[in-house]
Amino acid sequence: MSNIRQIANDLFIVEEEMRPGWFFSVVVVFGENKIGGIDTGFEETPENSVFPLIVEQGRRLDEVDLVVNTHRDGDHIRGNSSFKEKTNALIAIHKMEVEAVPNVDIQLDDGSQVELGDRIFSVIHTPGHRPGSICLYDSKEKVLITGDSVCGTREDLIRMDKNIYIDSLQNLMQYDVETMIMSHPFEPPSKNVLFGDEIMEFIKDSIEIAENL
Repeated sequence: MSNIRQIANDLFIVEEEMRPGWFFSVVVVFGENKIGGIDTGFEETPENSVFPLIVEQGRRLDEVDLVVNTHRDGDHIRGNSSFKEKTNALIAIHKMEVEAVPNVDIQLDDGSQVELGDRIFSVIHTPGHRPGSICLYDSKEKVLITGDSVCGTREDLIRMDKNIYIDSLQNLMQYDVETMIMSHPFEPPSKNVLFGDEIMEFIKDSIEIAENL
């Protein structure tokens, strides 16, 4: 499928267009015996793109055991019901987002750990875009998945006090990250996956943009 990007042997991104030049991402993690997801897109996203990817990889939908939502916005959670209906997935989200998201099974907090596929991710609470926004950090593989927590030039996505957002981004700078996956192709640099030095550069740029608001 043309909208699928493979980042590692077990790590895939489904990219679905929202408008020309702008898409959202769903991350799928394939373990040996189970499959995890990060965000679920809109109502049709699982059936149109995520489930076909799983089948294409020779796997079964009932192997999906956990989906983590990075926050409450529609392009991140509206596919939850399809996952609940067609897979064995439990839905997890930060405890501050629970009231806005139906059928949550697991409430997360800063420092919680989740197992997606065969990877262990630590939950980093990163308020700024939403009160319960989180990032997921795989310290073994040095992968950071940020949702909308780091949003570059999209000043409109800083929906809380800018200092809360800045504090969250400064906290992220302490982590050793080699790959960062975002939900959208934020500017700069107009892409959703960053590697190496460009990660800290983008976080620093995002902080500077916020400081100048």
